[in-house]
Amino acid sequence: MPVLSETPLSYALFSMDVFTEPFLRYALFAGLLAGSVCAFLGVYVVLRRIVFLGVALSEAAALGVALGLFVGWRPEAAAFGLTLVTALLFSLPGRYQILSKESLIGWAYVVATGISIILIAKNPSAEAHGLDVVSGSLLYASRSEILQLAAVAGVVFLTFISLHRFFLFVSFDKETARSMGLKTTFYEFAFYACLGLSISLAMKTAGILFVFASLIIPAMISLRLFRRIRLILLGAVAVAVITVPAGISFSFHADLPTGPAVVCVYAALFVIVSCGKGLYSLLR
Repeated sequence: MPVLSETPLSYALFSMDVFTEPFLRYALFAGLLAGSVCAFLGVYVVLRRIVFLGVALSEAAALGVALGLFVGWRPEAAAFGLTLVTALLFSLPGRYQILSKESLIGWAYVVATGISIILIAKNPSAEAHGLDVVSGSLLYASRSEILQLAAVAGVVFLTFISLHRFFLFVSFDKETARSMGLKTTFYEFAFYACLGLSISLAMKTAGILFVFASLIIPAMISLRLFRRIRLILLGAVAVAVITVPAGISFSFHADLPTGPAVVCVYAALFVIVSCGKGLYSLLR
């Protein structure tokens, strides 16, 4: 496999020749589906200021995978179940007096991380998949995983297209929505269910780093460029669609782990957009 020092950076990022290989096409399809749905949901995560919850849910999904491998369950089913339970617990209405919700999310994160490490260390099968949980295994994506991600993406996009206005209303003015008779608990449940389902399946295929980066960075980039919510949502998905192929190509030519390489391209694009936006503001 060629190394980056022997390959021009522009070619390494934008060459589509690598996708003639079947396993790289599978990685591309899986990455595009996982990245797009996470980027779409990430706009709501960033705007609602629940970024840390996204980290906790990603780690809960990792714990589900480790638990599934440890006890012999299907890892994706265990990951989805645990992620959904965690998401729904934090979506329930309640008042925290001494302990804030953020502190409880932090507690859930460190506990899930600690138990995951223990299960991975005690189970040879889980230990063999330990690195994949963090950096992902996009290059080993199967046809069945792609079909699962496509089904999840379809459900999420159709749900949000159908309930878009209600999600926005409940997300940013819950008290008014409740006073107008909207079933805010139902819409909160639907949002967190979509988020938990997407994170659990995407994490199993792409890893924690890829999932969390796709939740946060495309939304940040799109928010730097647009103001209307529809454009922000479309922009975030477009960022994922552009970045994932570039990251996979970069990882192939530089002989790097695929998930972290995609994260690096995300980060570089955010810096470029931010610098360009700042320069444009100065020149106006």
